[in-house]
Amino acid sequence: MIGREFYFQDEMRFGTRTDLGRVWTPKGVRPSGEQRIGYEYGYLSVAVNPMRGDIFLLLLPDMRVESFQVFLKEFEDSLSNPTTLITDGAAAHCSSRREFGERLELERIPPYSPELNPVERFFNELRKELKNRVFDSYEQVEAAVIEAVKPYLNNKQKVKQLTCYGWLQNAPT
Repeated sequence: MIGREFYFQDEMRFGTRTDLGRVWTPKGVRPSGEQRIGYEYGYLSVAVNPMRGDIFLLLLPDMRVESFQVFLKEFEDSLSNPTTLITDGAAAHCSSRREFGERLELERIPPYSPELNPVERFFNELRKELKNRVFDSYEQVEAAVIEAVKPYLNNKQKVKQLTCYGWLQNAPT
């Protein structure tokens, strides 16, 4: 379909539980650090157009169907061209409507294939920014997520370098 845009979508959970990662220490020295077990979570829902470097983000309180519908509505309102949104098979993405107005259509990637979703690469970079950090409140972690995404918001080239896999570059448009 010539003239149609393609976006990939997924969610990343973030919260007050410390996400531990690897750290370098001298041989024989056990790494130490603070850790917090927290139970407040939110979701960063992202749609990326890897070919153009466009990105659409929305912070959501959960991963329910209703929240996904809010994301779809906001995303569709931001569109100017007909668009296909490619999602995974998460239960929240199961909607009775396959088409949303004239501008948005949903498709799914095959089950158990996150390597086909370029948004996962974007999330890997964000998780690096949040590793080994202790957050005392949900507001702190939310602010950290917002700070982590800021470098990508106005840098389409950075988003393209991160998400435009080789098989996408050679895909027919």
